[in-house]
Amino acid sequence: MTSSIAAVDICNMALDMLTEAPIDSIDDDDPVAKRFKRNFDQWRDLFLSVHPWNFATKRVSIGADATAPAHGWNYRYLLPGECVRFLPLRKSGEFEGDIIPHEIEGSYILTDEKAPLKARYIWRNEDYGSWSPEAINAFAGLLAFKVALALTGKNSAKQTAEVEADTLLGTAKRLDGLQSHVERPSYQDVISVRY
Repeated sequence: MTSSIAAVDICNMALDMLTEAPIDSIDDDDPVAKRFKRNFDQWRDLFLSVHPWNFATKRVSIGADATAPAHGWNYRYLLPGECVRFLPLRKSGEFEGDIIPHEIEGSYILTDEKAPLKARYIWRNEDYGSWSPEAINAFAGLLAFKVALALTGKNSAKQTAEVEADTLLGTAKRLDGLQSHVERPSYQDVISVRY
């Protein structure tokens, strides 16, 4: 699934969706390119955080921080810098293990679980060639929605782009989900809902 896709290619897909002229680079001195450059990283991270994408999920073992939390928990662990969304912390890092009580506070995971902490998270994957084609298309749809009103001046273009972006995102999430086992709630999760 690797190919050479650059940020400008995804921006141009978004512009194509809006039937707008392409740009040569997001570094161009052009208002459209400047808008993409100013917001691209934040929009990418937003897109990655909405789903546990197969191409952006990582497993790690994290050592405990030297400083324990002031109260409430016994250990704290520094989130990886590339983490855009931390996934539920489960026993032994298992996909469907029991949930380990924890909380995220700033850039730390607080818990009573001893080191090493086995965790999963969504990382800032900037290798667009490793993304699925459906995810690339859905991300381009999000970009089209984000710039539609500013570029076209039409609310109808923004509304059309929003519907298209939602459709593309739904398709990408479904196809991504079909490539892996569906995470089921643990027995502990089901029992806790009763109380």
